[in-house]
Amino acid sequence: MPNDPSSDPALEKSDGRRISLGERPIAAMTDGNESRTSAELNASELRYRRLFETAKDGILILDAETGMVVDVNPFLITLLGFSREQFLGKAIWELGFFKDIAANEDKFAELREKGYARYEHLPFETSDGRRIAVEFVSNVYLVEGAKVIQCNVRDISARRQAEEALSRLHAELEDRVIRRTAELEAANRELEAFSYSVSHDLRAPLRAVDGFSQAVLESYGALLPDEGRDQLLTIRKGAQKMGRLIDDLLAFSRLGRAPLKKQPVDTGDLVRSALAELESQQAGRQIDLRIGELAGCEGDPALLKQVWINLLSNALKYTRKREQAVVEIGSVQTNGTDVFFVRDNGTGFDVRYADKLFGVFQRLHRAEDYEGTGVGLAIVQRIVHRHGGRVWGDATVDHGAAFHFTLEKEVQR
Repeated sequence: MPNDPSSDPALEKSDGRRISLGERPIAAMTDGNESRTSAELNASELRYRRLFETAKDGILILDAETGMVVDVNPFLITLLGFSREQFLGKAIWELGFFKDIAANEDKFAELREKGYARYEHLPFETSDGRRIAVEFVSNVYLVEGAKVIQCNVRDISARRQAEEALSRLHAELEDRVIRRTAELEAANRELEAFSYSVSHDLRAPLRAVDGFSQAVLESYGALLPDEGRDQLLTIRKGAQKMGRLIDDLLAFSRLGRAPLKKQPVDTGDLVRSALAELESQQAGRQIDLRIGELAGCEGDPALLKQVWINLLSNALKYTRKREQAVVEIGSVQTNGTDVFFVRDNGTGFDVRYADKLFGVFQRLHRAEDYEGTGVGLAIVQRIVHRHGGRVWGDATVDHGAAFHFTLEKEVQR
């Protein structure tokens, strides 16, 4: 049946002909003089109407000249809670869900000129006063020579809520980082104060204990029984050991605060320099030093040298009881990463306790058998971690040990 002209939204052309939009908003309606058959028109109309009626986005059809609404689909009616009658025949900027009339008039003028307009985020207000966020896209089409605007309205409230929640979380995390940084800075200041206290307040009494014990031995040693002299020597050894512990603890604490001074490093030169400083541990011994290929790297030369000194010192120390010590030094590439190593044929250790190797003051051997404070490998780990790498050890009891470390991949060369 033909539509009632009074209820059929339409555009009127300059020659007086009406273009129906009530049944098919975008597809052109033809008059009786056009050649397309009624059946073709009905089929085309039905297809578009189904899309229009079932779309999961809101759709508005406007007269491009006046901005008047000539059609609206059910989804938008449901989304905003306004009746169809509240839409039809009104200019888009007059609709209740648009709050900024002047801005929308300007946008409408831009749309008419360019044929396209888009709001990434447009606040709408529903009939019950709720605020929602929509994505609003408008395009201009020609229908029978007349310009028609189709506005697609997508509800993005859930997405906006998620974005806002993510933004709040980001701000909260930033705040936590700021607070955590402040806490770390405060802790560093406390550590600095502790370091000062250790270096000044504790060293003086230790020097007094060691010094006066030595004075007693020198002045009255001949008058003391053997047991008394042994006890004084024990006091001196204890004071000296405490001094070394304090020195190592201070060195360890400073590693976390000193800035890295990265530069290209010749690892071979670094190893040779470290071995030169350890000559006293090599004197009078038969040691087979095997220096293989060593990849260059980038890092803080002073700190990386300390890594090699500590690892090589361990290897020399724990091979001391071998008639023929073997210490191998080199690097291999694994999955594109250079892995540096120091391997020896010394005492080794039980791998079940390997997790204790890098703890401060942790030892796997008796102090009576091998000297040291148990800080050397902890220092190695801290330096390697500061260079973005990792360090690990493996061994077999009485068959030697090997320590490996990597540096941050992008600073290797």
